[in-house]
Parts: sequence; structure tokens; C-alpha cells
Amino acid sequence: MELESRNDLGIKDAMTYNVITAKSDTTISQIASMMAKHDISSVVIQDEKVEGIITSNNIISKVVSKNIPPKDVTADMLMSDYVSIDINSSLTDASKLMIQNNCKLLLVMDNDDLKGIISQTDIVAVSPELIEIFVDEINIDDSAYNDGNYNVDYDESLDEGVCEKCGVYDQLTASNGQYLCSECIEDSTEE
Repeated sequence: MELESRNDLGIKDAMTYNVITAKSDTTISQIASMMAKHDISSVVIQDEKVEGIITSNNIISKVVSKNIPPKDVTADMLMSDYVSIDINSSLTDASKLMIQNNCKLLLVMDNDDLKGIISQTDIVAVSPELIEIFVDEINIDDSAYNDGNYNVDYDESLDEGVCEKCGVYDQLTASNGQYLCSECIEDSTEE
């Protein structure tokens, strides 16, 4: 019997099934507590149906950074639209959909029923070769780089990806013409 190729893996092979949800009238303070308790970075907002999603980035950029008390904001005021994918889709399809929609996670649906959630990290964990799809997002002009012209336009807001020095998948920062993880940035400043 031949083993299934990693490229043939489906979303079911990598997704998180136990999704933490909250009602639209839940306060951001309560949602932040849920995130801390479950060590997660997003909560799906669901009343009768899925309404949206709240991420830790939403809370930081739209509430905390503006000194708005989290107890005064409810989920329906802050939630973002979501991108969903059918549960029978492939990991490659999920990766491409994330890139097309500039998002890091997808809600996994079976018709209108929420079945789970899948993130870039989930995909890379089970199918590392698909990281190339996410690396392509960096959009480096190889010809300029190879010619020794290091004045390449880097997107300094890149949140996650593959460190160009050590190859680890982590939070990245543009430094000296490369996207590096925090450990490699520290190493380069010590040299």
C-alpha cells in the first residue's frame, strides 16, 4: 500500500477541530480572557450562525492601543469578516486562499456549519513543503538581490514567515536586506 503524498493531504489532516466561540454580545475583556485561558489568538463569533472572528491583533490595534476599556467593547463592534474554506479542500487550496485574501487563518466549513479552523502554522506543521507558497508572499526581486543590489523593497510589516538565515518559521523583521527571526537579529547585532 502506497502512503498518501503530503501534497494530497486535506484540511482535515491539519485543522483544529475544537474552535472556541463567543456570542456577539461578549465583551472584549471576556474574549481576551478566553484567549489567555486557551492559549489561542482568535475567537470565532457565532450566534445562530458564524458572524465573524476576533483576533488578538484586532484587540491590540483597535482597543488597547486606543486606550478603550475592553469591558466597554463587545464582539459585534470589533469582529472582522472571515474567509472560509470547505472541509473537503486540500492544504494547497487553503494556502493559496490565505495568500489571495491576505489572512493567516481560515474557518473550515461544511456548508454553513463551522467544523474547525486552520492556520498557516497548522499547514506548515504537517506539510512543510507548502511553506514555499507562503515564502512567495515575501515578493523579493531575486535579480536585484543576486546582482548585489540590496536596496530591495521589503514589506517591514510581514508578521510571520521563514527566517532567511536559519530557516525557522517565526515572527519576522526586515533587517539588513533580509527577513530574520528575533534570534538571528540578536545574533547579527552581537557579531
